[in-house]
Amino acid sequence: MKRLPFVAVVLTMAGLLPFLFGACCIVFFNSGVPVPNLLMGFVFYGTVCLTFWGAVQWGLALDPSPSIITAGADRVDTMRLVLGIFPALAGWVAAYLAFAWQPVAGVAALAVAMPVLALVEREGWRRGALPTGYMGLRWIATAVMECSLIIVLVARAF
Repeated sequence: MKRLPFVAVVLTMAGLLPFLFGACCIVFFNSGVPVPNLLMGFVFYGTVCLTFWGAVQWGLALDPSPSIITAGADRVDTMRLVLGIFPALAGWVAAYLAFAWQPVAGVAALAVAMPVLALVEREGWRRGALPTGYMGLRWIATAVMECSLIIVLVARAF
């Protein structure tokens, strides 16, 4: 089984910085930039992150030298390809809600989608369909993203 590269850990942690920065700006920063614009940027970055997590499944399914060999690998790869689309769709819904209705609605949609995707991936991990170390990194990233989303929701909804 292939191990998770260290650079993946570093890049994941670096990818969380815009979430933390965005949440801090929305909650604490009093600038000339209207908060709805900051919220839209926050939602759009969340959408990109959510879509990326779905793309991870596509990468695992399309890898010519799979890191995990299991019985029924074709079925697992097909399921990965199908399930890898849903994060992008959920991200699109969040972005659309933020744009067409209220930015806070997009934040709420992301706050629901992020942990749901992590729970689905956890089930795949329990079945041995994800590389070693992936879920640990995924839970850390999900916790940081979810805390940022909830803090923004609480700050803007009340």
